[in-house]
Amino acid sequence: MMFPQGFLWGSATSAHQVEGGNDKNDWWAWERSEERKKALRQEGKELSEFVSGDACDHYHRFEEDFDLAKRGGQNAHRFSIEWAR
Repeated sequence: MMFPQGFLWGSATSAHQVEGGNDKNDWWAWERSEERKKALRQEGKELSEFVSGDACDHYHRFEEDFDLAKRGGQNAHRFSIEWAR
């Protein structure tokens, strides 16, 4: 299979899922809400395993992350910006 000239190879990230320490938004509040805690308990799951926390710390490691993507052959990236920061 041949890809057309100029084909973009890339990935995408969501700020809340990768940045870590993102405690000023609605997702952070939802992750820790009583309703969600109750649902996780009913499923026999631990809350600590289902919160973003530090995630992969992209907020502080973005240069390293982008270098890894580039070395992997990527030439495109779609990212989101967390306006609550």
